[in-house]
Amino acid sequence: MTDKETKKMADKNVENHQGDKNSDKVNAFLIVIKKYTRWFLNFFREDKNNGEVMLVVAVVTTALAIYFGMQLYNDITLLNAKSSQLFSTSTYDIRALQSDPDIKGILKSTESIKDLLEENKNTQSEINKYTDYLHSLQIPYTYLLKYIYLPSLNVWKENYTDKIDTNLIWIKFLENNPYNDITLLQKWGDFFKNLGDNNESNDILDMNIGEFTEDDKWFFSMPITVSFVANSKRAFLLLSDKLSMTSNKENISLINEFFYYLRWEIKKDKQKEIQTLEADYGKIFWSGVVETGKIDQDKVIGYALYNWIFNSGVNTLIDDSIINKTIKNIISCDNDVDEACYYKFRERYRNIPTFGYLLGTNVGSNGTENLKKFMKQLPPIFAIKWFEFDKIKSPTISDVSNSKYKGKITIVVYGRSATTEEVNQIAQVLGNKCLGEDKPITTQDGLALIQSAIVKISNVTQIDKAYADSLWELKGLIENLDKEFPTLSNYKKTIKLFELYRMLSEAGLCK
Repeated sequence: MTDKETKKMADKNVENHQGDKNSDKVNAFLIVIKKYTRWFLNFFREDKNNGEVMLVVAVVTTALAIYFGMQLYNDITLLNAKSSQLFSTSTYDIRALQSDPDIKGILKSTESIKDLLEENKNTQSEINKYTDYLHSLQIPYTYLLKYIYLPSLNVWKENYTDKIDTNLIWIKFLENNPYNDITLLQKWGDFFKNLGDNNESNDILDMNIGEFTEDDKWFFSMPITVSFVANSKRAFLLLSDKLSMTSNKENISLINEFFYYLRWEIKKDKQKEIQTLEADYGKIFWSGVVETGKIDQDKVIGYALYNWIFNSGVNTLIDDSIINKTIKNIISCDNDVDEACYYKFRERYRNIPTFGYLLGTNVGSNGTENLKKFMKQLPPIFAIKWFEFDKIKSPTISDVSNSKYKGKITIVVYGRSATTEEVNQIAQVLGNKCLGEDKPITTQDGLALIQSAIVKISNVTQIDKAYADSLWELKGLIENLDKEFPTLSNYKKTIKLFELYRMLSEAGLCK
C-alpha cells in the first residue's frame, strides 16, 4: 500500500469518527429536549400544580395589562395635548386640495377639520337646493310643453300613457298622421298665411317641405321654404312677431316662466280639483301607480291641461283668477292696482305681443280662453336659416300708401324622433297582436308565416291561383323589406313595421 493510499484511508477514518461525534451530540440534545418536555407535561398533569400555574399566568397577564394600560394612557395624554394641532388643517399635507380650483377658495376661510366638514355640509345643502329648483323649472316642460315645442314622430304612441295605437294603419294613418305631405302643407301654409287678425293675411306663392332628418340624439329636423307676399306693413310685422315666437330662445324662456308660475298657482289653489283628477286618472296612469305607489300630481296637471287645450277636455284647473295670480306672481305685483300690474306684464312680454296682449288686456277677464287660444296656435321650435324680403312698389299713385312686402324664408322645424326603444316597443305590441306570442315581430317572422301558407296550399288538390299569386307577391315585398330594414331610420322602421303587420293581417296570416 502506498503512502497516498494510506493517507486517504486515514482521512476517511477521521471523517467517520467526526460524524460519529456529531451524531452523539444530536442524540444527546434530543434526549435533553425529551426529558424537559416530559417534565413539563407531567408538571401540568398533576393537579397540585394547577394553582401555581394559574397564579403565574395571572401575574404575567396582570403585568402585561398594566404595561399596555400605561402605554395607552400615555398615548391618550399625548394626543390630548396635541388635539388642537390635530384639528388644524395646517397639521396635514393639503397641497393636493390647494391645487384644486373648486376647493382653493374654501381653504382660505377654513382653519380646522370642523370648518371643512361644516363647509361640505353647507355645499351639499346648496347643491340639493338648486337641484330641486332646477327640477321644478323643468316640470312644465316635462309634462306639457315638450309635446308642443317638440312633437314626436311616433304618432302611434299616445302622449302621457305611452300606449301604442295598433289601429292607426292604412287609411286611418293617412288621415290622422300630422306628418303626411298634405297635412304639413296645410298646417304651415296656415301658419304663414293667417296672422290672428281677421283684417290681415299673407299670400303664399310657393312652399316646399323637405325630408325628415333624424340625429343620434333622438331628435329630427325638417326644412320648410316659403315664398310669400305680405299685403300690408302690419301683416309683415305680425308675421315677424309670429316667426320669433319659438325661434327665439328668450321668448321660449318667457313662455316657460309663465307656465312655471301657472303650475305653482294651480298646485296652491286647486288641490281639491287635482285630487278629483287623480281619482279619475287612476286607471290611465295605473302603471305609474304600481311602480311608485302614487300618482304624480304634475303629470296629472299636464295631462288635464293638454286634453283641455287640444282634445276639448273639461277644464277644472284654470280660471281667470288663476291667470290673474300667475301674472301678478311673475312680475311681483302685489300692491299695485290691476291696470298697473297688467301694464308691467305686457312690458315684460313685449317680445311676444300675441301672448302679452292676449293675457295682459281686459284685466281679470277672458284670460282662460285667451291662454287656450295662444297655446293652440303655438308652433313647434324652429330655427330661421334664411330670410329675405323687399318692399313691393305700388304700380299706381293712389295705392302708394298701401305697402306690400315680398319675401322668402327657410326655417328648420325640430321635434322628437322615434327612439330605438320605441321601435322595439311597437314591434313587441304588433308581435303580440299578430303572432300571438310575447315577442317582437320581424320581417323573418313575416316570411315564415308566408312560407307556411305556401306549403299548405301546395298540398291542397285545388289551388286558389289568385291567393297563391298574392302570397308569392307578398313574399317578394317582405324579402325586399328584410334587406332594407336595417338601413332605415327609426321613423321609417315604425312605418314599415305597421306595413308589415297590415300586409300579414290582410292576407289572413296573423294568428
